[in-house]
Amino acid sequence: MVEMKKRTLDEVKALSREDAVELIRQAGVVGAGGGGFPTYFKYLKPMPRLVVNCTESEPGYWADKLIHREHMGEFMELYEAMRAVFGIERIVMGVHYKDEEWFEPYKENANGLYDVALIPNKYSMGEEKTLIKNIFEKDMWVPRRIEMPDGSKRPGIPPDAGHVVNNSETLFNIYRALFLGKPVASKVMQVFGPGLKLSMYRAPLGASATELLEMSGVDLDSEAGKLSVIDGGPYLNEMGIESLGEGDAFVRRTTNGFLVIPKGIASKEFADIKTDLPEDGIVSLVDKVSGVNVPLGGRFLKPAEPLVSEGDEVEFGQKIGEPVDEGFSIGAWSSATGTVTGIKDEVVAIDCGEKTAGKAEAEAEAEAAR
Repeated sequence: MVEMKKRTLDEVKALSREDAVELIRQAGVVGAGGGGFPTYFKYLKPMPRLVVNCTESEPGYWADKLIHREHMGEFMELYEAMRAVFGIERIVMGVHYKDEEWFEPYKENANGLYDVALIPNKYSMGEEKTLIKNIFEKDMWVPRRIEMPDGSKRPGIPPDAGHVVNNSETLFNIYRALFLGKPVASKVMQVFGPGLKLSMYRAPLGASATELLEMSGVDLDSEAGKLSVIDGGPYLNEMGIESLGEGDAFVRRTTNGFLVIPKGIASKEFADIKTDLPEDGIVSLVDKVSGVNVPLGGRFLKPAEPLVSEGDEVEFGQKIGEPVDEGFSIGAWSSATGTVTGIKDEVVAIDCGEKTAGKAEAEAEAEAAR
């Protein structure tokens, strides 16, 4: 099996397509924009064009734009590597007109490596076909239907027109896997809502929503029973916690935000929410939460085979699940340092002991003072 380790640009470019695909699979990369489709599958058959979905249409979101601003050099290295490894002929970054200034450095440094295409600001719920339609000529659009050998028809998908589409964080996770040897054990996401200052985190997978809310300034006692927590944004989302204080939700590979709103009000009522760019940027909460519940599978995925047992001590970034051969399956990795307290319903629970939110806040204050 190809090794998860640090690699230079030349070393990544020298990878075979098969080895690169396996690294992406083992690292646990899925569609981070919310779809959750296993990314390795998209690269089993090379496509001539890579479309980078930089639109981040959901109201109030900042994560993808921040990732691009903080890691432009890494994206440019990745684009060069993707051309070499997967034979990609053209890379196009789809950017909303309203974000043109934000992506100006990319336009100035393209040098033929990629293109930046400006598209209308219209919200399209991350729809890949709409993005492609706004970038390319009609002969490159995704066909509405594809006729199968047995005479049946299925909806067209981007590969039918020669495209592979990834959102920004998904591609950054590919970079981390190929160049740094790092798996997906955390998620860049935000906690926000009306009257709540936006906090942006690199949160461990399986971290508690209520713990993140408390870190973000929500008074759990006084707000219990009054708030709902939405996993997502105003438009594209799932219910996280219907009534704060009753049950919990956890950071998933597809969690882009926890939207905190008054209980009983539809999330779309907050479609005009405005948020400010977080002054602290993306704050890491790795090993700063009290515990995690790490999924071995999810949505499209067959659960990985557990590699740990109850009572085992694990470290952040340790492999705890091996992909199975049946269906779509990816590697699972510990998102915290602590003790495995149970494996149930395809979830590995890890207790982090003294690493509580209170201690994390104290560490953050001490770091700021230094």
